[in-house]
Formats: sequence, C-alpha cells, structure tokens
Amino acid sequence: MEISKVAFVVHPSKPEAARMRDEIEETLVGRGISVDDDSPDLVLALGGDGTMLHAAHAAHAADAPLLGVNFGSLGYLTEVEAGEELSALKRVLDGDYRLEERMMLDCQVTSDGREAHLVGLNEVLVERSARYRLVRLEVSVSGERLASFNADGVIVATPTGSTAYALSAGGPIISPRAAALVIVPVSPHMVFSRPVVLAPDDEVTIRVDEAAPVAVLSLDGRLGRKLQPGDVVTARRHQRPLELVKLSGPDFLERLRQKLDLRS
Repeated sequence: MEISKVAFVVHPSKPEAARMRDEIEETLVGRGISVDDDSPDLVLALGGDGTMLHAAHAAHAADAPLLGVNFGSLGYLTEVEAGEELSALKRVLDGDYRLEERMMLDCQVTSDGREAHLVGLNEVLVERSARYRLVRLEVSVSGERLASFNADGVIVATPTGSTAYALSAGGPIISPRAAALVIVPVSPHMVFSRPVVLAPDDEVTIRVDEAAPVAVLSLDGRLGRKLQPGDVVTARRHQRPLELVKLSGPDFLERLRQKLDLRS
C-alpha cells in the first residue's frame, strides 16, 4: 500500500493527543506525505475506543486502513500505545504490517416509506425511549419470525461488537476473525432471553410494534434517532469490511484477558 495522504481523528479533550498529532504530522511531511481528510490512504486515530469508533466510520467511508494509538484506559481496538507511535508509523510507511478485516454493519431504517442507510462497526441498538416503559420489538431473521421482545431493547452486534455493549447485556464473546452476527435482547421481560448467533449472510429485521411507544436507534453508541411505531430497522453485514492495521501488539485473547481482568 502506497501512502501519500493521511487523515487524523483525535480525541477532542486530550491535549497530549493534539501534541502527538503535531509531532506525527511533522514526521509525515518530512517524508513527503500530506495530511488531508479528503480520500486518505491511511487514517490515524489518537484516543481511546470511542475515538476508534469515530475513526472507523471515517476510515470505512474513505476505504482506507485504520491505525489506532491508545490514550484511553484500555484501548481494546487500538494497536499502539502512546509513546510508540513514531516507531509504529515508520513500520507502516516501510510496509512492515498486516491488515485485519473487521465486519461492518449496514443498517437500513424504513419510516413512512422512506429509507435511510447507516453504517456501524460494533452494534445496532433499538431501545426504549422512556425509562419507565418497555418497548415491544418484533424480530425476524432472513424473513422468518424469531420473536416479539418486550424488553429494554435489542442489539444486533458484529464479532467486534460482541465485547462491547452486547457483552454487558449477556451476549457471547466472538472472535473478530469469525464471520457471524449476534442478536442480544436487553433485559427482556419474557421466558426466552438468550442471545442468538447467526450466519454472516443473515439479515435481521426489527420492527417497532404498532402499540409500542417511541423507540430510539443508535449505532456504536451514537446517533439517537427516534423510531415511531411501525418503523423497521434492518441490519446486515456490510459488503465491505473495515481494515485495521496490525503490527505486533497483543492478540485477541490477550486483549480479552486484560479487558476482563483474567490475568491471574
């Protein structure tokens, strides 16, 4: 991969991340590489996992690989720790790296006959909008009815997202190298409350029941789009994955041990 343009996504409230950006930009310019958000060949994220999720959307839209430098508490998605960024960048510019594909979600929202398409890395979440009322969601998989959930919400997660909110809601941990989708009901008030792991080409449809109150849609913890009764959310694997730059950082199981504090 030839790199001639690099874009940055920087945590807005970490001054050290801004200083690092300036330092990296100086190195890039010295090698004849421009810093430009328009059609970059590489996206650099300087922050924690929240910054990485924001950067993932930008990198996927640009069809560019993503490299993360961790300024967060753990940095589950990031590859490089702060202080190692210049040596890591040199390796990338010299071609000493590999790319790891991560499944992305294509989310279609149908409301009043109009459609909107959104993209996420971790999960699609349809949840109740009022704290004191459950929402009723009718869930189908590839055209076949699964169940109607009276719950706080329903998550459709990728393998990457299986260690995020889906895990907190009781979902399984799935290797990011696996190809799968997982449905996780959030605090369901019903006998059937188990997560369901699906094939990667399955399509999950979530319909807000006509008698239900207004619900809310979010992707990767962002958006907060209101859904009216009768609105339909369809989640499927995006045809194009996200590419993460991998060097020699901890692998999936080591990160998992750190995240879940399983080191003893």
